[in-house]
Amino acid sequence: MKTIKILTLFIFSVFLLNVNSAEADLNYEPKLKLNDSKDRSSEIKKRDLEKAKKFHQQRTGEFFGASVDFQIGYGTTSPSVSERDNQKEINTKGKGGITFGALLNLNLFGLLNLTTGIDLINKKYDYGIPYVNDPLNTLDSTVNSVKNQYLNIPLNLNYSGMVSEKVGLSFSGGPYFGILLNPENAVNGFKDFDLGLNGILTGNYMLNPFMSVILGTKLQYGGLNNLLSSNTIEKVTLTNWDVFTGLRFGF
Repeated sequence: MKTIKILTLFIFSVFLLNVNSAEADLNYEPKLKLNDSKDRSSEIKKRDLEKAKKFHQQRTGEFFGASVDFQIGYGTTSPSVSERDNQKEINTKGKGGITFGALLNLNLFGLLNLTTGIDLINKKYDYGIPYVNDPLNTLDSTVNSVKNQYLNIPLNLNYSGMVSEKVGLSFSGGPYFGILLNPENAVNGFKDFDLGLNGILTGNYMLNPFMSVILGTKLQYGGLNNLLSSNTIEKVTLTNWDVFTGLRFGF
């Protein structure tokens, strides 16, 4: 009799355990609890931002890509004119003019950044040629007004980086080759090409991942090949300073 009671109690206990287990399975809610109080939205936003930055860098020049700067500006020319021996001093006066440019910034596999393109420069200035047969210095010098236009093609190395999330800064520098667009002046002694050095400092503000507003300045030293040589003039070199603005498009 005692054995039957024990067996009955055991069977009843097993039955209760199965019922509780079934109810637990029905009410089970699979939740992954890893510090539920922690806000992970900022981490997700940061991760997505880093992915977007990497994608933008790949498309606009950090790894392999390019961007184009369309520039419009105003520049001034400062001439340096050297006279031949035993001649009087030559006076000069610099002038200003509008400049245009379309420069390509090209990155090669993250190893080399180059800037090239076309740069239209107005080089305007006056220089005076003294009368050599006037020992008493009673006659004024003859003033020549120069209005030369050059199409410059730079070949620069480029160094660039981001100052903040939307503001970038770049510097490019190197030699350039200039073509005289009004070659009739070459008949008067001006050479029809110009060799020089240039440097360009550009800041950009990103409007979106593929377009920026740019603001910058450039400096050119031209006449390494001596722009003019005549009976009275030995050498002409030019220094141009320009400020510009425009848009940058990345692709």
